[in-house]
Amino acid sequence: MTDFHRNVMLPLEESGCPIEDPQPRLPDLERPPDPVLAAQGWQRRFMADSARLLEYVELYESLGLEVRAEPIREAEVGPECEPCRLVLCPKFVTLYTRTPARARSGNE
Repeated sequence: MTDFHRNVMLPLEESGCPIEDPQPRLPDLERPPDPVLAAQGWQRRFMADSARLLEYVELYESLGLEVRAEPIREAEVGPECEPCRLVLCPKFVTLYTRTPARARSGNE
């Protein structure tokens, strides 16, 4: 057995290889929600192609959620997407969902 195989089979604290403990974080492409909508209880889901918008709306509504589609905000287009801004903004929307008002207030 080689040192490599022996080190791989050891518990992390005993292995000879330094292993970094990855910290959870948002993906680099994840963008913050609109603060006004977030304050109203809306949760940002994702940016969607408007050609498939009806499909996503039906899915979330079938789960009992309110759905809202908003134009893409400038803060949602990061530097990695800057060259595509002219195509991205007119063709895509940001989807938000929230629980219905009656469920939020507890008056069912």
